[in-house]
Amino acid sequence: MYRLSFLRTAAAAVFLVAPAVSAVDLGKHFEPGKLAEACTPCHEGHGAARTPMLKSESDVMCIACHQAGAAEPGRREALGMDSGADPADIRGEMVKPVIHRGARCVDCHSVHGIGRLQGLTGTGLDLGRQKPSPKRGFPTEASLCLSCHGTRSAMVSDPHDIGLLFDSRNPSFHPVLAIGVGEVPSLLPPLTSDSLINCSDCHTNDDARGARGPHGSRVPGLLGADYSIQDGQPESESSYALCYQCHDRTVVLDSDPFPYHRMHVADQRTACVLCHDAHGATAGRALIRFNEPTAITGVLASSSGRLEYSSEAAGMGGCYLTCHGVDHNPLGYGPMFTAEGRPRFADPGHDRNLGRYPAGVQAPPRPGTRPDDRKD
Repeated sequence: MYRLSFLRTAAAAVFLVAPAVSAVDLGKHFEPGKLAEACTPCHEGHGAARTPMLKSESDVMCIACHQAGAAEPGRREALGMDSGADPADIRGEMVKPVIHRGARCVDCHSVHGIGRLQGLTGTGLDLGRQKPSPKRGFPTEASLCLSCHGTRSAMVSDPHDIGLLFDSRNPSFHPVLAIGVGEVPSLLPPLTSDSLINCSDCHTNDDARGARGPHGSRVPGLLGADYSIQDGQPESESSYALCYQCHDRTVVLDSDPFPYHRMHVADQRTACVLCHDAHGATAGRALIRFNEPTAITGVLASSSGRLEYSSEAAGMGGCYLTCHGVDHNPLGYGPMFTAEGRPRFADPGHDRNLGRYPAGVQAPPRPGTRPDDRKD
């Protein structure tokens, strides 16, 4: 009896000594109507071994409430929930084919809240704005994700450092850590070229009616919508639903600065992932992968031994590679190529400049650089 009274007194003291603390500071567990009491639904006395006075191991505690039917009368009271509780069904996500392996609930969530949101506007639920981290010590969701999937990662299974691909010094990157480079004509409102996006805009539950966040999905890559990664699959609004959440399909296929998307993706059924890395590219425009050190299945060097993409600005570029049995040595688009993608110059001495502006025409500076920083 003394133990229970002590916990109740301590819980009351939290609100007595800090009356200005809001639900945003302490988290949803402390919102009115969620828990019958502030602490005792999860904590008791000395608690389970090697836990912070929890009734059981932390993930077991979380899933006990965060599953279907937990808030039904009878079960709700037994778990210490109040009448306003409606916890997300996380257990249902964790039985899907693709789950967030190797992580515990407390690795990504601060159970007692995240503290005040520092410098972030909006609720974090609006497309095009950075989301706050659900864990203390990380200002944004992206900073939390990169603590495992970035330079500080201890996960040796990661194929590369995702943070390196998001670096704002790269020629191209999805705008997770910084606003992107250049205009993107295919963006759907409310997104603009000045928008920022979040990891969980792509990596999340594949059922919009379920719990949001990267808990589980039926789509490889822990993605929230289909993203075909196999060559030979028909292009459709559903097969690349992930991309078409943000990018206008008609613009991508028919009026993008790259004029051969329809030919590649729809007619020849080439998967987007064969050319693009959705996170970023350290040495190529438009998220093109061919200049990266990692091997690409199905793409080989051209007949001249080169495997690269050359482009100085939107609307022009050339590829040196062999793909689907076709030698690109080079094939491209823009003023240095014919409508069929063939080089306008027979002299091979010109081929190093086929992705660049013609002589005497100056390329516009990349945002954030000085004119004298441009490459010749």
